[in-house]
Amino acid sequence: MVRIKVKLGEKGQLVIPKVVRETLGLIENTVIVLEVKEKTLEVKTLDEEVPEKWRAIAKSEGLDVTKSLSYGDKLYEQVFS
Repeated sequence: MVRIKVKLGEKGQLVIPKVVRETLGLIENTVIVLEVKEKTLEVKTLDEEVPEKWRAIAKSEGLDVTKSLSYGDKLYEQVFS
């Protein structure tokens, strides 16, 4: 287990320390999912198939996938459940 104390920046930004990025295998341009559970924050890498699942669901819902891949809780639940 790695435990490190970090401080949020003035705009509420969180910098993931290098040792944590290396432990999780996070490199530049890695897409991650932040999940809040009972006042804890989990950082997960995004499965490569997820964007395709999002596009398929968005298309079925009539949403424009060229604007964003993030469509809120409904889409999140469909993809990750």
